[in-house]
Amino acid sequence: MKWLAEEPARLRMECTGFGLNLVSGNYEFASLVVIDDEEFWRRFGGHIEANWEASGLRLYSSLDGDLVSELITQETWSNEGLFALLQGLRRLREIGGDRVSLPPIEWRLSD
Repeated sequence: MKWLAEEPARLRMECTGFGLNLVSGNYEFASLVVIDDEEFWRRFGGHIEANWEASGLRLYSSLDGDLVSELITQETWSNEGLFALLQGLRRLREIGGDRVSLPPIEWRLSD
């Protein structure tokens, strides 16, 4: 974190969505954190670990659209988790350029 904070251009954070969970009464803020600096992945990519709240960490490449599509369709997602994932992927596809090969993600209100 210290290395990221030393140069503000290395890291971007965006709020990609806001929702009100009518079941739980919680507000949901979907966020995207993008590390644009390639040096980060060379220096620290192999040292990323899950925090105490996570039981495991899986890495997915933004260049592997098929694997990301498979991830999206897993039935284990909570509603708010899937919302955050899709909003983040939608935005990453917009801003990622040639470093991203993700499926198109659109949302609409259903009848």
